Amino acid sequence: MSPVDQRRERRQYPRRRVAWPVLVEVGKQRHPCQAVDISACGAKIVPKIWLRTGARVYLRFIPPEGEPLDVGALVWRADADGLAFFFTRTIDHSVLRSA
Repeated sequence: MSPVDQRRERRQYPRRRVAWPVLVEVGKQRHPCQAVDISACGAKIVPKIWLRTGARVYLRFIPPEGEPLDVGALVWRADADGLAFFFTRTIDHSVLRSA
């Protein structure tokens, strides 16, 4: 099993691939970005800005169906393909229930 497969195996909540707009709010500034995957406790976002690990942000996901999804988060890590965020609470959305 590859290291990536081992990491996925350990995840408590499955990730779903998405292409949702998301606003990343840092202080009083808002930055439009794109979410590429999401789970009940985190997301990967392709940012137009780079933030330091540990930065506290507020995220507003705009799914294609339903109301916007708002959650506080921390920048968990910076990867070559985007920023990984860890939510301050678990979230619930129909796309997550179908994972």
